[in-house]
Amino acid sequence: MQAWWPRVACGLILGYLCLSRTFAYLGVPAWKVFVSEVVLAFLLLYGPQFQGRRWLAYVLRLPSLRRYLVWYGLFLAYGIAQVLHGILQGNPALIAARDLAFNYYPIYLLLGLWAGLARPDLLPRVIRAFAWFNGIYGVLYIFLLNGVTWSVPGVSQEVVDVPIFPQPIYSFAALLGLLAYGTKFQRSWHLLILNAIVMLGMQFRTEWLAFAVGAVIWLLLTMQSKRVLQASAILASLLALMYVTDVRLPVPELRGGGDISVQQLGDRVLAPFRADLGDMKSAAGVEGVDPQEATFVFRTVWWLAIWNSVHSDLQTAVLGHGYGFPLGDLVPYLKGEFIRTPHNEFFYALGYTGWIGVTLFALFQIEIFRLLWGAYRITGKPFGIIYWIATMIFGMFFPLGETPYGAIPFYLLVGWCAAPVLLVRKAPVLQTDQQRSARLAGMNPSGATAAAS
Repeated sequence: MQAWWPRVACGLILGYLCLSRTFAYLGVPAWKVFVSEVVLAFLLLYGPQFQGRRWLAYVLRLPSLRRYLVWYGLFLAYGIAQVLHGILQGNPALIAARDLAFNYYPIYLLLGLWAGLARPDLLPRVIRAFAWFNGIYGVLYIFLLNGVTWSVPGVSQEVVDVPIFPQPIYSFAALLGLLAYGTKFQRSWHLLILNAIVMLGMQFRTEWLAFAVGAVIWLLLTMQSKRVLQASAILASLLALMYVTDVRLPVPELRGGGDISVQQLGDRVLAPFRADLGDMKSAAGVEGVDPQEATFVFRTVWWLAIWNSVHSDLQTAVLGHGYGFPLGDLVPYLKGEFIRTPHNEFFYALGYTGWIGVTLFALFQIEIFRLLWGAYRITGKPFGIIYWIATMIFGMFFPLGETPYGAIPFYLLVGWCAAPVLLVRKAPVLQTDQQRSARLAGMNPSGATAAAS
């Protein structure tokens, strides 16, 4: 069973990255039983063992994780307190407990650590497999599958339909992974082209920003300007070809329909700067308003409403509204809708948990970055750093930490990338622990030690 857990981690990463919300609804939706909670329960009860103890219990005494566990413990405890706070405020108990996922999904980082110790060689292959799937499936989705209206059965009527064929939303992660783990350009140019087409075709501005920032950080860390220039040349060539030939690709229906052209892509980039934040008609979806501007205004008006509501008095500024509070009711065009996430981690934390919650979440994430930086100094592999930074940016415009298809692959991947910090220890007993861990996981201890050094 020990060797199965890295495979479980791979399955979850690929499932959530490839199929996002559709994969998240695997289970029994009518009973509110989903793959994320099932795997987490098995991890807590029957997870990998180390020295006769559960892995999750063993890591509690590792010096290299002490600071991380302190901040995560405070973050988790405060989330539990916010469930009680929300219930005392009159919010539904089940909905308040559901919102706690923001605080307990990080447990998956510990599974990522185990996978990284047991199979450090597997992550580049997982990223490449995802890039293959995302490139092929994404192109099929843009040209064909976006018109298929089949939905997952058994989902509550209050929830937006869950499509059988979901939108590809993680092309930036595939591209950054190909940059970080790619060897020769000849082996990955076709994957770069496919995933670049998908990223441009899906028209998620957040993806474009996340990829651009991640690529710059990768360049600063590695100084391999050649690979960045190669990736940039592919994107520039695609745009130039579209401009010269006046090629127009179909825009998926869920992204507004129409055609993709160079001019249309430029308009989408500039739309946030043209939008009038005072135009509530855009947020309400009145006809005649540019939908690209309306999307930006829709969210921004909601964020401003959350900000104003939280700062209406000192108590809510400090503690927030508590889990279970209907944040959508703060704006008229979402009143009564079954929607709990403002597509922004900062405003999610601020609205529900106040400035204490925002501070704890920030300090907790800084500790994750510290672990990733330590792993980068040991291995020289920058994927963990660039993925963390790019995904943090992505989470400012996308439901990340509060959803299973956003949080679980994120914590599994950063845990996998941070695992090398557990391999290099000064204390001999911990070095022995490393060898035992390698043996239990079915990997060569001497190979692990060599990799760590």
